[in-house]
Amino acid sequence: MALSVGLVSVATAAPIQLRMGPADTYPVTTDVPSDTALIPLKRQLNWLYVQAGEYHGWISVESLDALPENIKRLEPLQFLDHSDDNNPQFEVAATSETALTLGANFTLFDQAAVVRITRSTDTNDDWYSVEAGKRFPFAENGRWSWDGYLGVGIGKSSGGSTRWDDDGDDTTVPVLSATTDINWNIAYNVSIGGRVQVQQALSGNSANHGALALVWKIRF
Repeated sequence: MALSVGLVSVATAAPIQLRMGPADTYPVTTDVPSDTALIPLKRQLNWLYVQAGEYHGWISVESLDALPENIKRLEPLQFLDHSDDNNPQFEVAATSETALTLGANFTLFDQAAVVRITRSTDTNDDWYSVEAGKRFPFAENGRWSWDGYLGVGIGKSSGGSTRWDDDGDDTTVPVLSATTDINWNIAYNVSIGGRVQVQQALSGNSANHGALALVWKIRF
């Protein structure tokens, strides 16, 4: 949605605080003089990412609105609302099953979609899975977030792996996966966290596998 926001000039004795991310819980990166012109670059909900001279940072719309008669909009600037929620987030997870997961979180038809590929790193246990599903955000603040995931896909084992077949035969099975993540946002677009996951084969020996994972996520 195109937004029309111009240069913002604030005349007040208190300095303007620019934050690392779009929430009050993010640390203040710098204070700039109150008469500094703020050039809005993008918007995320009620926060603006602005340029203030040589500095960049986030400032809340409410903090500007709380200063009546001191806000001036000059030369309207057209820009798009590039909310980070609309940008893809990529993840890498190392699991307790000696496996590696690569994934992507993105918005599809206004839904939080996820695609993941997991492959064993154990040369004596050759298997992989490809799946897609939906992410469910449960709670979030500036520093922490909690979300879940439910997806379906296929799993394949070979080379004597008994992951989905007790006899070690080469097999391909449909799988159902569920995970829950606790994420710590170390920057507004980078997080690290823990994951509890379970994967259930829907045919064959109907093997069920649970695991823990360490997850890194970055949003572009």
